Amino acid sequence: MAASQLALISKKIIKPSSPTPLIHRIQKLSIFDQLNPCSYMSYGLFFPKQCHPTLPDDPTHISTILENSLSRALTSYYPLAGTIRDEGLHVECNDVGAKFLQVKIDCPMSQIFDQKSTEAEDLVLPRDLPWTPSKENLVVAQLNHFNCGGIAIGVCVSHKVVDGSSMANFTHHWSTMARNPSAPIPSFQFVGGSHFPPLSRPIAEAILKSKTRGNNTCISKKYLLSRSKINSLKAMIAAESGNKSSSINPSSVEAASAFVYKCIASNSTKPSIFTQSVNLRPIMKKWLPEEFQGNASFLLMAPEISDPADIKLHRLISELRKEKEMYWETKNLMSTLLEKVKLLQNQLERDHEDEVDVYKCTSLSKFIFPHMDYGWGSPTRVCLGSVPINRKIFLMDSQTEDGIEVVVSLKQQQMSALETKSNLLEFASPL
Repeated sequence: MAASQLALISKKIIKPSSPTPLIHRIQKLSIFDQLNPCSYMSYGLFFPKQCHPTLPDDPTHISTILENSLSRALTSYYPLAGTIRDEGLHVECNDVGAKFLQVKIDCPMSQIFDQKSTEAEDLVLPRDLPWTPSKENLVVAQLNHFNCGGIAIGVCVSHKVVDGSSMANFTHHWSTMARNPSAPIPSFQFVGGSHFPPLSRPIAEAILKSKTRGNNTCISKKYLLSRSKINSLKAMIAAESGNKSSSINPSSVEAASAFVYKCIASNSTKPSIFTQSVNLRPIMKKWLPEEFQGNASFLLMAPEISDPADIKLHRLISELRKEKEMYWETKNLMSTLLEKVKLLQNQLERDHEDEVDVYKCTSLSKFIFPHMDYGWGSPTRVCLGSVPINRKIFLMDSQTEDGIEVVVSLKQQQMSALETKSNLLEFASPL
């Protein structure tokens, strides 16, 4: 869809409703923050008028609700209102605020839904911002008004300060403030840097590049794996693993992510490595307070597979589980993490040298994006837009079907092969 259909109504800076205390002025980032780029993550929430009859008719009223609640949410998530300093080692919590854009889109929302394209969904996200770096205005929100009366809220949030889990929590608290303006403002702690300090030297440049918009043109496509298809996959993997003693019962995310990876990698002659982002909060709670927010995810890395024909789903899932258990059992998380950073860095450098294909998978399944209620009900649709990162796989729960949506980002040639030379479409339907 053409950007010419979009007209800017207003542009504002939203500051926290209360000044950030001086004791929080300089926020030291953690090694988990250091391993993430200053790039924006993004998502969009769609609220069609016919599905949300309580949605206010006055665009100004909607904007006021969102602006005031965002201001209150930023008081709790004060680093997101700050500026990244010292080559990404600190955030100056100076209350410069978030950008808030209000636009008019000259088409009905159904036109975006009918296009079945991540590029069409990009229209509701702040233009040219997703997956690009920025050290200021760490939150950029865009309120989109469609001519059918529906709205969409597109948001970009800095990955340097939060991961997907904290981004979802931030959005949840923003929506809570919108729905209930008298709700108490929660207090969170961004203390990861005190418990897991960053290294004093730049590290893992290849890891940062792997999470940032690249120079190569990629396209993104979205697929649905229905619950029945996922159950069939899980049964197939369980049978593949052999006798009962070695049989595994994969989760839906394990089955879907491993299957999609195999479909892509089977069309390449190069060795491949599958990586899966994992939330380390369950083990970090030994050291971190319950109110902690920030980055707390890292990539699990399966062993390299030289021949795509040797990819066995049950073996891949088993290897990733072993890797995850190693984190849960470690006595020194920092030491283990540094060892894994070196290994991951080496493999991603080989990926940049075109010696091996590294696939990066992130699951947002079970996150609370589908339940964000700003006062007129939960969104009918959640999107991530296009993801301009080669060999990137995102998973999220489907809003309209019982199943998992998968966003795959590849170069054009790889994408064509995925749909024509693999059995992807036996289990997945294009969206």
